[in-house]
Amino acid sequence: MSSARARFGASLALVVAATLAPAVTSPASASSAPVSAVVAPSTARVAVASVATAASGAAPTRSGASLAALRNPVTRGRLVVAVAARYRGIRYVAGGTSPSTGFDCSGYTRFVFSRLGISIPRVSRQQYSSMVHISRAQAVPGDLVFFHSGNGRVYHAAIYAGANTVWHSPYPGKRVMRERIWTSAVYFARVRVA
Repeated sequence: MSSARARFGASLALVVAATLAPAVTSPASASSAPVSAVVAPSTARVAVASVATAASGAAPTRSGASLAALRNPVTRGRLVVAVAARYRGIRYVAGGTSPSTGFDCSGYTRFVFSRLGISIPRVSRQQYSSMVHISRAQAVPGDLVFFHSGNGRVYHAAIYAGANTVWHSPYPGKRVMRERIWTSAVYFARVRVA
């Protein structure tokens, strides 16, 4: 188990490094770049180490990735999808909120975001209400997909994985999996990062 965690931590560190690399500027160019676009190389190394630690089960902090990285939907999305994939195969349990006991749909989405230090509400309807509502065309991997009934009531939450697929904890008897979106009755939403 620990070797699997180590491999996951290493692969997540590579994702973070690749994600943050474009934002790193040299000291010579830093004076001409906007302050928000400059990330010191040491900050990138800290982010890689902290996110790898969070993936191993340690309590994450907001410093696990830079605030700029978490505010960028594409960058954040890469991290979210990498973390979501780590929990493939965890069984569905109604009311479940952890990999040790199992997940329900919103327990899974909340847990994945918590690994990056991002807090979202517990249940799917509250999650949807707390987020920025976007169109399907605007969605990027790492955004959330909310399945709804004919009257518009949200009943299921999942993490968009791209190419019309989601990571989710479907229902009793199933396990966390990546699956094609099977209906057009969905809303897309994006987490707000302050």
